[in-house]
Amino acid sequence: NATDAADLTVARRLGAGHSTGTHGYSSGGCTGSESNVIDKHSLSADNNATDVGDLTVAREFVSSSSSSNHGYTTGGASPNSNVIDKFSFSSDGNSTDVGDLVATNSGAAGTSSTTHGYVSAGYTSAYDNVIWKFTFASDSNATDVGDVTVSRGYVSGVSSTTHGYTAGGWSGGAKYQWSRATGT
Repeated sequence: NATDAADLTVARRLGAGHSTGTHGYSSGGCTGSESNVIDKHSLSADNNATDVGDLTVAREFVSSSSSSNHGYTTGGASPNSNVIDKFSFSSDGNSTDVGDLVATNSGAAGTSSTTHGYVSAGYTSAYDNVIWKFTFASDSNATDVGDVTVSRGYVSGVSSTTHGYTAGGWSGGAKYQWSRATGT
């Protein structure tokens, strides 16, 4: 069973999670209103998180991707957002808006390869099945690279070294399981 190891700077839900070998990060979410906070906590000690920066837009239902050097918080709602925010793992500070998703998107799965971030499914103007990809090498907009098996939102994402997985979700009716997309 899990244990309570530490606390965020403020209780919140519907945010994004990022990690390095030494630290975990939580960004965005909802505290009763939308949050722009980027919290950082140690993975080697049970210490409370510290507020190390802000996203460019306060929002909830965001997704996340991580490169070896940066955390990416994408999309979100309240307001509906297509923003790709990037923040550094090596120095604490605010994020910068480095690109846009193809459309506003919330409740999507975020996954990562060593070279790209992916955003899949979610809610645009309806439940969506699109897989969007953006590069870590340069700041740029995402592109549409494929589809998951079923349109749905409120999904989670898991990454292996070769694939991104979009898990669970809701489309107003049935609940769904795993979809797999090949990453490069």
